[in-house]
Amino acid sequence: MSTERDQLVCNARDCFKKIESTAWITCCSHVFCAQHGKEAKLRQTTAPPSCPACGFRFRDELSIVERKLNNSLQARALLLCGYSPEVVMEIANNAITFWNFQKQQICANLERKVEYYRETVCTMKRDVAQHKSDSETKFRRLEQQLEQAQARLKDLNDERTAAKSRYGEHSRCVKKRKPDDFLL
Repeated sequence: MSTERDQLVCNARDCFKKIESTAWITCCSHVFCAQHGKEAKLRQTTAPPSCPACGFRFRDELSIVERKLNNSLQARALLLCGYSPEVVMEIANNAITFWNFQKQQICANLERKVEYYRETVCTMKRDVAQHKSDSETKFRRLEQQLEQAQARLKDLNDERTAAKSRYGEHSRCVKKRKPDDFLL
């Protein structure tokens, strides 16, 4: 039973999907999910074979192999039967080195993500500051326009008051009536 921290993740750039059952492992200690591993294996037949993660040139078809990760403990133990203790220890050492490398890969990916998010936050802060500055400038301009409009309205009201006092309250235009308007 594997825990969350014991899971492998795909080393393909921008993938880093958790690998559940099948992994593709390279001789340069990179591991890929089923999709990216199959793509890397297919590329071996069409181009000079190399690791998609680091560019290491593969020497033969065993440079990238497919491994089932959910074999039973008994099946995994049988894989080592028949080897001398020195060989088993060498295999164990290689497995530990592989796992350490994978943990370094995860840390490096997390560091890249942190840096990306820091840059994103800085960009967003800069954009917000610029937007705030633009909004404040627009607000001041609108306040000035409002003050000018209020001043113009005051001038018009003053002119209207002056006209009323000059010409009286009934200075409005009166509709000319026809004689028929008085008949019901």
